[in-house]
Amino acid sequence: MLHRPSLRKTVFRRQIAPPTDIILYGTSEKNSDFLDRPGKTVIQYGKNAGGTDLTFRSPQAPKFHQRTLALRALTALLLLFLAGFLLFSSRRQDAAVSRSGFYFDTAVVLTGYGKRAETALDRGIELCERYENLLSRTKEGSDLWKINHAAGQAVEVDEETAALISRALDYASLTGGLIDPTIAPLEDLWNFTGSPAGPVPEDSAISELLAHVDYTSVIVEGNTVRLKDPKAQLDLGFIAKGYIADRLKELFLQEGLSSALIDLGGNVLAVGAKPGADGFSVGIRRPFGSRYDALRVLSLDDRSLVSSGTYERGFEENGIWYHHILNPFTGYPARTNLAQVTILSDSSAQGDALSTACFLLGADAGLDLMESIPDAEALFVLEDGSVLQTEGFPAS
Repeated sequence: MLHRPSLRKTVFRRQIAPPTDIILYGTSEKNSDFLDRPGKTVIQYGKNAGGTDLTFRSPQAPKFHQRTLALRALTALLLLFLAGFLLFSSRRQDAAVSRSGFYFDTAVVLTGYGKRAETALDRGIELCERYENLLSRTKEGSDLWKINHAAGQAVEVDEETAALISRALDYASLTGGLIDPTIAPLEDLWNFTGSPAGPVPEDSAISELLAHVDYTSVIVEGNTVRLKDPKAQLDLGFIAKGYIADRLKELFLQEGLSSALIDLGGNVLAVGAKPGADGFSVGIRRPFGSRYDALRVLSLDDRSLVSSGTYERGFEENGIWYHHILNPFTGYPARTNLAQVTILSDSSAQGDALSTACFLLGADAGLDLMESIPDAEALFVLEDGSVLQTEGFPAS
């Protein structure tokens, strides 16, 4: 059953917007202020200059009673100190710790909570470095770079690289080639990442490169990868960030970090929930609206949220907006009735691939696909601003 919720939503605003289509709420913490408050009574223990024990007594009270009062006061102060220390420790453990960097052509922000957060996040950044060295198409010496520059020769790669390429080919087969990891030459031709981006290529140039877009030309045998077409090139952009987010989550759990948020430029994955809350507040950006506006805000608990949209990257020429999601059959930006696709799932890699596939399929076929996939939900924003969603996609 499909729901068409009203577009009259409350707009959520932030002072600082991330450079993605996912808006993060409530992931930063202010440092707590712990003030020393002097007590009205100070009890001292020790000896005076003559070596006599110091005690505090009232002339009206017996000595043992004064000692009892002193012990009680000391005990009370000790309990107050311990309570304050435990409160301080608790707040320290609940405070957010973050690490950030620029990998996979996007801003990466890792946020964690708890005493294991710093070590786990440091290892997370190291893992991002590792995958940059394996899966980046532009970094010289990476596995993908070596495959793309091998002129059709077999290349031995890391086992994770080979496994991810095989997984990408599975999604290509599932969609009948609608998502194709060999589309890289066309992406370069369109120059979406240039400054300035564009221009629109000549039809003849597009046709020439279309002849080399064919996922069936990719051969994976063990840890060896070969492109049968020497002019073909691989790009795992439709699945790589999601895969890396899943691996980061595995690492954090192994490190004992059970509350964290992974943000890889539009791919957001929650590890557990935020301390003291039901989840992490994550907003879905309103297409073509301000970066500060959210179409919907979800509480994300141990799940992934991935969005793809026509507004993310592109350029305008002669009054026409050309976005970066290319149709591998035409070589041009896909023209469906969709402006945005958001996938809620357990696996970020799955959400990554499905968001691209659904966008290329269009609303009706995309929803048919989503209804056949368990444990995954979708929200589609059409070009006219109306909204379609699967039955299980949560409201704000």
